[in-house]
Amino acid sequence: MIKLLIIILTTVSIFGQNFNVSVYGFSVAKATWNVKNNSVDLEYKTNGLAEIIWPAVNIYSTKFDSINYNFLNFTKTIDQRPLKQSISIDMKNDSLVYKKNYRVRSKPTKNLFSLLAMIQKASTHDLDTKWLRFDHEGVLFDGRFISAGLDTININGKNIVCNHYRFDIKKYNEQTSLLDETDRLMAYSVNKNTFRQIWVERDGNRRIIKANITANGFPFEIDIQND
Repeated sequence: MIKLLIIILTTVSIFGQNFNVSVYGFSVAKATWNVKNNSVDLEYKTNGLAEIIWPAVNIYSTKFDSINYNFLNFTKTIDQRPLKQSISIDMKNDSLVYKKNYRVRSKPTKNLFSLLAMIQKASTHDLDTKWLRFDHEGVLFDGRFISAGLDTININGKNIVCNHYRFDIKKYNEQTSLLDETDRLMAYSVNKNTFRQIWVERDGNRRIIKANITANGFPFEIDIQND
């Protein structure tokens, strides 16, 4: 089930936030998401039954342009048994660079993490239905947020008005990844069979409050823990 955590954990906040990831009410992972003006870090660790069957402690970091959210550097450190991996991908001028491998990028692109960081800054009007190109370990995708209106979510007895979005992802071309192997979160985060929803605080800090992912029939719920 942990391989279905994916997008769940790619949610954004202006401050450090802690999230619990559960399936059918059972906790399967904890995630910490920290956003600064031009960078974002995600760390997640499996727990419960998932820690026994699919143990993982993974860290992802993205540096991006603070104005347009185009990514500049992406690193990750993966300890997902049996996979251990440490990589760094850079955007240099018009090229994506990983070790001695290059991919031409005639236009700057975002990555999944910087794209999600936009959701707390941009208005619903600016985001709604617009396809945005992003790079995912050497493969190009398009993503869009579709507004589903306003919802009120109760967190620890406090009602929070949220903008509700559906998050769609589709592959742009048939390029292969720069990596021979990748971790589950990165592999499944762009799965076309995954249904994604995100609730973003409308006012105040515009935090990610909640996300739901339905993948392969499993309903994953991601809820903020430090409100």
